[in-house]
Amino acid sequence: MKNITFSNDVWSVIPARSGSKGIKNKNLKKIKKLSLVGRAIKVSKKSKLIQRTFLSTDSDKIKREGLKYKAEVPFLRSKKNSRDSSNDFDILKEFLSRIAKKEKIIPKYIILLRPTTPFRSAKIINKAINKFKKIKNYDSLVTVHKMSEPVHKKFFIKKNKLKPAFSKLTLDQANKPRQNFPNSYTANGYLDIVKTKNIYKEKKYLSKKCFPFIIPKTIDIDESIDLEIANYLVKK
Repeated sequence: MKNITFSNDVWSVIPARSGSKGIKNKNLKKIKKLSLVGRAIKVSKKSKLIQRTFLSTDSDKIKREGLKYKAEVPFLRSKKNSRDSSNDFDILKEFLSRIAKKEKIIPKYIILLRPTTPFRSAKIINKAINKFKKIKNYDSLVTVHKMSEPVHKKFFIKKNKLKPAFSKLTLDQANKPRQNFPNSYTANGYLDIVKTKNIYKEKKYLSKKCFPFIIPKTIDIDESIDLEIANYLVKK
């Protein structure tokens, strides 16, 4: 990392690979005539706290869609980091390494905006950024929402038998009313904020201390039914 300048900026990275299994060309699917990629770019550029908006993709077609909405697409992502098993750390490490080599500058903060969470508000994005900048000794921030049922009431199936996800619980204990358990939360893909030093120094994505930013439940496009529900909600 010699001769690299760390700015105090916030850059957004929108990860949008081509090989979606659940919905073909998922990131280009439209909700009310606006693609998922387009929606993520537009809300990023609407935030005055995000200085630059980048699209990370392995697809020329998705790149053209990104450029249409004025995202920066300085290079195509490698195929190695565009697989089903590719993780956020590898994607951002490649992105930051190539940007640093090209421009000799990287930001202090990266905000990850997955296209599959289409209903975002710039107001909530700004609130999350301001919160993360104010809190001390945190490496990352992830948006979560409260689960309808605690994680203690989830099960595995092993050898055709129902087993509690928490191995210390019996079936009868796991079957108790949800009020008997503490609230559980799930990450919802609305946004992640990480410090770039995590990637270079800690060699981790979220690193050691992650702040849970609680927001209302939001839809995540994973299957065709999710896309149908999203379009229905927009019409209503």
